[in-house]
Amino acid sequence: MPILSVTTWPTPDDKVRELVEELTATMHRVTGAPMDKITVHVQEIARDRWAEGGVLGTNPDFATLSRRQ
Repeated sequence: MPILSVTTWPTPDDKVRELVEELTATMHRVTGAPMDKITVHVQEIARDRWAEGGVLGTNPDFATLSRRQ
């Protein structure tokens, strides 16, 4: 019984549905696990609660500032 866990920023429902379908299909193809035994758990974390490199995801310059060395 494979369990896949994905943590991401809030994502539109249609994109989450697509992601879950693709992850399930890939796990089935690669491992042979039955489709009805594959669980996908999607956890969404608000951008103001997610940081990289000490920069919150809500910062307008997040993409640049979070990659600084």
